[in-house]
Formats: sequence, structure tokens, C-alpha cells
Amino acid sequence: MLVMQLNLFSLVKLGVILMNKKLRTIPFPAGSIQRRNKIDYLMCHLYLSYKEAVARISAANYRARDIPMLGERCGATTRRQTSCMRKALANGRCKLHGGLSTGPKTAQGKGKSAANLLVKHEYK
Repeated sequence: MLVMQLNLFSLVKLGVILMNKKLRTIPFPAGSIQRRNKIDYLMCHLYLSYKEAVARISAANYRARDIPMLGERCGATTRRQTSCMRKALANGRCKLHGGLSTGPKTAQGKGKSAANLLVKHEYK
């Protein structure tokens, strides 16, 4: 009887830890009985129009695909060319790989940023 040791690398390879977002199951696939039943339920019990019910179901499917599941990992490529194993936030990346800053938003912040730029690149 062959016993396979499951270490971190083999779990990643099997797709247990890093899950492809496109392969995730969604609660209400198109054309399914569950989808039709849910639309009927929303229309009868919450008095929604067909269009509103379909919009709610589409939003539920979108959330199921795009919001990281519990225990999902960041998956960004690190300097060592390995996948980041930190816990993912709502955007799908960890706090270290969440993306670049969007910059200052207020007029005061933009003024400070411009002043720092001038001071930093001033030659003597």
C-alpha cells in the first residue's frame, strides 16, 4: 500500500491551497434547476421582478468567484520565483502584494507630494 506524504508543495500542486478562480464552483450556474428555483423564490417571496432576481443571482455568482475563500493564499510570484503563501485579503492578494498606492486624494496631500518631489530631486 502506497502512502503519499502531503507536504506544502504537494498540496499546492494538487490545487488545495492555491485555487484557480475560474475553476471555483458557483452557487447558481446558468441553466441549472437551482438557479430557476432561486429566481422563482425571489420573485414570489421578496416580490422582485425577474430582472432584479437575475441581478441578485449574478451578484452571488460574482462574489463566489472573486472573493477569496477561507484559507486561500495570495499566490503572487516572489523574488525566489515561488508563490506567496500568505493569507489572501478581499482583493485576492496579501497585504504585501495588494498593489501599488493610488496616490494622494485630497488637495493637501497632493501639495505635500509635489513639495516632496521638488525637495527630493533638487540638485546642489
